[in-house]
Amino acid sequence: MPTVIVVGGPAGTGKTTQGELLAQYYQCPFIEGDSLHPQANIDKMSRGEPLTDDDRWGWLAKLAQEASVKAIEDPSKKSVVSCSMLKKVYRDYIKQNASTSGEGNDLKFRFVFLYTTFEELIKRVENRKGHYMKSDMVKSQYDIMEVPQGDELLENGGEAVSVDSTGKSEQVIFDDILKQLSLPRGA
Repeated sequence: MPTVIVVGGPAGTGKTTQGELLAQYYQCPFIEGDSLHPQANIDKMSRGEPLTDDDRWGWLAKLAQEASVKAIEDPSKKSVVSCSMLKKVYRDYIKQNASTSGEGNDLKFRFVFLYTTFEELIKRVENRKGHYMKSDMVKSQYDIMEVPQGDELLENGGEAVSVDSTGKSEQVIFDDILKQLSLPRGA
């Protein structure tokens, strides 16, 4: 069954890094979710204005559709996409807006949620170069963040894994993700 792996969390948690590592490991396409934002969203964030839910819906739908088509069409039957997906309602929306066109494809989703302390996020974002998300925007993301828990977690029959990235190397985080996902490499 085609699988979309969505790597999320607030700015500075390592979504892109871990997403790229997962795509290499599973030999599947990686989509940088930030690249799918409409220019209006990028302009808004560049001005230090947090996005509203209404700003996000179109972006989340586009992201879901592109990632699901890639998973269906790629020989690996997987795709990886980075996306903040800070709230449960966003994760649900991504599933609801996935493209299952074609041969009646069913899709499986795995949500990897990375999180760390507020102080660590600020430090990481301040050290990034060339990104429109500045440290003053981190608080708005941190404030609305809903780390998956309970029945949303894979271990309880859900579709999500939560990974605390505080003080961990990229490799340790990656190993933790793989262990929790327990997805086979092949199609």
